Amino acid sequence: MGLKVGLLALMLFLVPQAELKTLNGEVTLVQDGDTLTVRTKRDRAYKVRLADIDAPETGQPFGKPSRRLAIDLALEKTVRVNYTFKDKYGRLIGEVFLPDGKLLNEEMLKAGLAWHYRVKHPHSSFLEKLEYKAWQKKLGLWVQKSPIPPWEFRREKKLPSPPSKQEDMDYDLFLTYGLVGNPKTRVYEWPECKGYPKNLKGYINFGNRLEAETFGYRASRRCEQN
Repeated sequence: MGLKVGLLALMLFLVPQAELKTLNGEVTLVQDGDTLTVRTKRDRAYKVRLADIDAPETGQPFGKPSRRLAIDLALEKTVRVNYTFKDKYGRLIGEVFLPDGKLLNEEMLKAGLAWHYRVKHPHSSFLEKLEYKAWQKKLGLWVQKSPIPPWEFRREKKLPSPPSKQEDMDYDLFLTYGLVGNPKTRVYEWPECKGYPKNLKGYINFGNRLEAETFGYRASRRCEQN
C-alpha cells in the first residue's frame, strides 16, 4: 500500500503543474453562489468561477440563499483571486480570498450552501471534511432529505463530447463529460466509447483529454471510431 501511495505521489510530482496566477479587484456582481465578477484597478472585469465547489443553481432549492451568502461575504469587497486556467467561457477557475483572509470557496461549504465539487485529483480531504460537517449539522441545503447536486440538475439528455484541452472545457460540465480513467490499465474513455463501464467506482474523472494524457493515460481502443 505504501509503495502505491509513493508511486502516486511521484507521478503527481512529475506531472507538469499549471502556473498559479493572481489578480486583485473589487467584486462588482455575484451571479450565484459560485460565480462572481471582479473588477481590477485597471477597470477590467473578470468572471470568476469558484474552484472545487458547486453551488445550487438559481432554479434549485437553496439557490437564492447560496447567492445571498456570497453577496454578504464578497460583494463590494476587495478580494484576491488565485487561478490556474480559464474555461471555454473565459471564466477564471480559482480561489477567492476575502479581506479577512478567509477563503470564499470554503465558507460556502461550511454554511452548507455548496457541494464539494470532486473534480480535482486527488480529492481534497479538507474540503470533504467541511462538506461532511455541514451535512452532519444539517446546515443549509443539507436539511433536505435527498438534495440534487447541481451537476445532476444541469445534466442534459445528450451528453457532450469531452473537450481536447482545458480552454475548450465548460467547468460546470466537468462531471457531465463522463471522461474517466482506469488507474489499473492507465486507459481513459467517455460515454460514446463502446463498452463504457457501468460501474465507475475506482475510476478517476478528467475534464479534458489532454489532462488525462498528461497524467499518463491513453485513450481506449474502443474509442478509436469516435
